[in-house]
Amino acid sequence: MRNLLFAVLVAAALPAAAQQDYPNRPVKVVMFYAPGGPTDFISRTISEKLQQRFGQPFVVEAKQGANLRIGSEFVAKSPPDGYTIGVTGVPHATNPSLFASMPYDTLKDLAGLAHLVDAPLVLSVPAASPIRNVADLIALAKAKPGEVNIGTAGNGTGPHLSMEFLFLVAGANYQHVPYKGDAPAVTELLGGRLTAGSNTQQSVLQHMKAGRLRGIAVSTRERVTTAPDIPTLVEQGYPDNVVNTWFGMVIPAGVPKDIVARLNREINAALSSPDVREKILATGLLPVGGTAEQFDAHIRREMERWAKVIKARGIKAD
Repeated sequence: MRNLLFAVLVAAALPAAAQQDYPNRPVKVVMFYAPGGPTDFISRTISEKLQQRFGQPFVVEAKQGANLRIGSEFVAKSPPDGYTIGVTGVPHATNPSLFASMPYDTLKDLAGLAHLVDAPLVLSVPAASPIRNVADLIALAKAKPGEVNIGTAGNGTGPHLSMEFLFLVAGANYQHVPYKGDAPAVTELLGGRLTAGSNTQQSVLQHMKAGRLRGIAVSTRERVTTAPDIPTLVEQGYPDNVVNTWFGMVIPAGVPKDIVARLNREINAALSSPDVREKILATGLLPVGGTAEQFDAHIRREMERWAKVIKARGIKAD
């Protein structure tokens, strides 16, 4: 009996011991986007800091595709032990409204870990375009229905929904051209094959500074310091069109609370460190941080907000 009791006590102590020495092996950081964009940058920047702070590798790998569902499903079905972390964005909150069936439950199978950054969106046009502001763009869309093509990083992304919201309020229509990430969308815009592009500031900032693109609106409530000459959508008559795309970390539901707390604490420490903040701000991204619970609440608000726009505009999945 004494031996049995001892065995039970040892077994009960094992999970706690495993949590105390977490991590004792490499941690996989799965980004749900293609390499080369803002998600790649923020994933590697934060993972590098976590590796330094925990003394274990935080290995970044891309599992893109199916509007983030491939990577999301992988993380959702991974063991809830803290050794698999996902880096996601706006489609995490919009996919449930876009797809009739999902291979995982967004709220039940995944949990928020940390809100990493917000990415101000820029509506831009090629430098040679006669379009100077949002009024010009809307006027063109009304005068020539179906001829205004706007490229974004994909269906259901923040840049896409920002445009749907804008044109819903303006009472106009446009042709949405979705790409697999910001990089190919910006390439097409630079080539003059699109009327305009709705992209993260990080993706177009260098091209605006070089005079290849002209920003006509930003999606934030106030003008951004990295591009102070570009007026907001609010200034141009659209007071409710304040939209940031966002990126954050998620984990499988059920990861022990103390591991979640440790990871969240170290992620926030990384975001607030001067060198990381400087890197992030220099690219046009905005550090956010906060608790895991706050990020969960943010995801739920985004799901509710965009479900209404998706229904009103009749947006369908690719």
